Amino acid sequence: MPHIVNIGSINIDYVYKVEHFLRAGETLQAARRNVFMGGKGLNQSVAVARSGLSVRHVGVLGGDGQFLYDFLKDSGVDITYLRLDPEKACGHTVIQVTPDGENAILYFPGTNHSVDAALVESALSDCDGEDIVLLQNEVNDVGHIIGQARAKGLKIVFNPAPFSARVLEYPLDAVDVIVLNETEAMGMLQTKQASSDHQSIVGMLHERFPQALIILTTGSRGLNYVTPGGEFGALAAYPMKAVDTTGAGDTFVGYAMRAIAHYLKHADKAAFEKLLHEAVAAAGLSVTREGAVNSIPPREEVARFLAEISQRKF
Repeated sequence: MPHIVNIGSINIDYVYKVEHFLRAGETLQAARRNVFMGGKGLNQSVAVARSGLSVRHVGVLGGDGQFLYDFLKDSGVDITYLRLDPEKACGHTVIQVTPDGENAILYFPGTNHSVDAALVESALSDCDGEDIVLLQNEVNDVGHIIGQARAKGLKIVFNPAPFSARVLEYPLDAVDVIVLNETEAMGMLQTKQASSDHQSIVGMLHERFPQALIILTTGSRGLNYVTPGGEFGALAAYPMKAVDTTGAGDTFVGYAMRAIAHYLKHADKAAFEKLLHEAVAAAGLSVTREGAVNSIPPREEVARFLAEISQRKF
């Protein structure tokens, strides 16, 4: 398996338990507050590491982020290209979580928007042709980073989250894999009308980005995908009682890197789906506990869960 080079965000998450999402003009008392480590980049790096792959995190932390630096190091993530800037503050989020486990997130980028070209160039120069670059949309200059990675001949996996209109300005024809949810798919297709026909959605995305393996996650319904060759597939989610869905998508992306890496090298659909089941299971397990990074299961737990599910079928 190759090394995963994740150029991504790191946040401090402030999570509030609320009766419902805050409405305009409303003051709402939260039942509880918790502080967690987070950021799509950090979550995905930890998920990659817990899936058993080697991962290097590239990014910038503020003066309040030493504990995040230490955590990533202790989690087995390569932090050679993770910088500390004592003059700035880390990115952070304010997350509302309702009793049914849904979440709404306010995001401040902080040092996640301090990733410069020199840092990226140094990190990519330390890659070989087998390495895979993983990107989200929470750091600055994503389009430029895609161009730098492509110039190095590296494979690129892009998770366009959180979606913004500038994503459509990126050189997405240089991206090898796009992993996204329904909201992000609507943004990529520039439509406000949601559709329950998920195969149709991935089909439209395939028309837009024919060079890419596209994986559309659909929450409790599972996922749909289409290969560059036009082969469609779908996997159902495992039934879970959701406590907190924060970080479930990141857990999926991190774990899916095993399946993606195998597909990019071998284009074996059967093996791809088998590995993708691990990612679906990992994301499902993550929603049964609170927090983002804290909820990411180790691969041993995922393997036990899949073994138990397999036994129930016979």
